Amino acid sequence: MQKCDSNDNPKCFIRRALTKREQNVMNRELELLDVAEKIMAHEGFSGLTMDKLVAACDYSKGTVYNHFANKEDLFCALSTKGMKFIISLVKRALKMQGSSREKCLAIVYAHQLHSQMHVTASFCVLMVKTPAVLERASTGRIAIQRELEMEITLLVDELIAQAIEAGDMTPNRRDDINAVCFALWSMSFGSSAILASAQDTEAVARLDMSNALLFNMNVLLDGLKWLPMSDELDYHATWQRIGKEVFAAEVAALS
Repeated sequence: MQKCDSNDNPKCFIRRALTKREQNVMNRELELLDVAEKIMAHEGFSGLTMDKLVAACDYSKGTVYNHFANKEDLFCALSTKGMKFIISLVKRALKMQGSSREKCLAIVYAHQLHSQMHVTASFCVLMVKTPAVLERASTGRIAIQRELEMEITLLVDELIAQAIEAGDMTPNRRDDINAVCFALWSMSFGSSAILASAQDTEAVARLDMSNALLFNMNVLLDGLKWLPMSDELDYHATWQRIGKEVFAAEVAALS
């Protein structure tokens, strides 16, 4: 294996150690992203501007622009931060003791945690796909985002393949892995986003918020005939176990 000269190259197998200066730059960027998230939490997407970020942080305008050439780069960086957070949670979910379907639910739980912990910033994953962002964001930022998307997609693809091999899903689903992966993402991301951001709407307000996402996922997974079916295993107990055993620190941070 060849040692990499850059830590930004997603094809690197052996990452070189960061220099002290590079570590300082990384820490400063994370600090700026935290400030940006706070601005968005109070003022929404439209309220986040480069000028407001400069005014709210402890760094000069030049320093801020050295990190982000424009607001579009800033949105990409926020999305990248969120994707890295989700990937770290997904990897923990896959190590959970349980069936492939229970691990799938743990991945869904991870998406819900991200939406709850970073309500506004979690939408950056979709915002960076709009032409307005893609036309102005740097190619490097976009490339990193796409590599992270590929990483999380492959993790889910692998779980689906393992479910088929274990007999938890029918073999004919082997040709539908891409479609199953999309169905899981759209249901988990979409439901989590709506539950986190639209709690005052009638359709959401009347729900049992603790089980709404689990209900949606059981409907989908039963439809896919992903075993064990929801009438064969107590997935409410699984859902509680995921929160206590896999994501205890994150759940505690929300309480």
